[in-house]
Amino acid sequence: MKLKLFLYFLGLSSVFFSQTDSSLIKIKQENYIKFNYENDFFSATDRYYTQGIQLSFIHPIVRYSPFTKVLLKLKDAVNYYGIHALQDCFTPKSIRIDTIMFGERPYTGTIFISHSLNSLKKEKKLLLQTQLDIGGIGKCARCEDEQKAIHKGLDNIRPLSWEYQLANDLVINYRVKLEKGIIYKRNFELMVNANSRLGTLYTDLGTGLNARIGFFDPYFNNLGLSKQPSSRKFKIYGVIKTNAKLVGYNATLQGGIFSKDIYVIDGDNVERFVFTGTGEIVVAFKRFSITYSRTYITQEYHTGVDHSWGGIYFTAAF
Repeated sequence: MKLKLFLYFLGLSSVFFSQTDSSLIKIKQENYIKFNYENDFFSATDRYYTQGIQLSFIHPIVRYSPFTKVLLKLKDAVNYYGIHALQDCFTPKSIRIDTIMFGERPYTGTIFISHSLNSLKKEKKLLLQTQLDIGGIGKCARCEDEQKAIHKGLDNIRPLSWEYQLANDLVINYRVKLEKGIIYKRNFELMVNANSRLGTLYTDLGTGLNARIGFFDPYFNNLGLSKQPSSRKFKIYGVIKTNAKLVGYNATLQGGIFSKDIYVIDGDNVERFVFTGTGEIVVAFKRFSITYSRTYITQEYHTGVDHSWGGIYFTAAF
């Protein structure tokens, strides 16, 4: 059933996604290094999506990777190619129980390398983001070792029942998001977007809003920081993002499509409509920025509860 569902959405994707003819505009643009850290410690919990780490390198040299051939771009756009290393860790509502918690999220982790392309058309106020993820889900992500080491180092309780985590499986996922600016004033901007993920990890379809208020460079100028002399040197602003999605498949709940797992959340228990809201405060000076983020998500399965976490993101332009 899992494999049939994946193949169905794979075929459906050919209707919605097609390669756009484009050419890379030869202009001097920014390169970036980013480090993102997310943890539900910021919301005083230790459950569900409990930790995420991402390291990103955005540079034109990445476009020579053969994996970028499947990434879509807008015609006559400024294109930012990136490569990313990501790890996400998930636990049930309680890590103190030494047996399977039926009706609860299973223990698991994901780890993968991603290739991304942000294709910007400043004059049209358009941003097309595509990303290919390749990696694994399960014990290969090393989340068990990591969480146990952190808890031991902090003299905290020892997490129990990791032996029931999801089995190792393959992650191949494709993401696409098209964003359009509808309000772009000097100190306020509002963008709308449509987004989708397709693959062995996540399959869903969503739409969202992205609002910014404060002192910043225009959203469609670059990816947030600029090395151009005309750029605003000091920036401080708030961000509110919302996303409502229809869920087709979530392997962190339902298990990988090729593996046999000890325990998973049954498809009938998966919540098919999920809402996410994020608030951010961004402070930037010249080529450096720091962001503090808080995210709220509604329950992802009927027997679960809503959840929230925080994050700190560091970015440098060069």
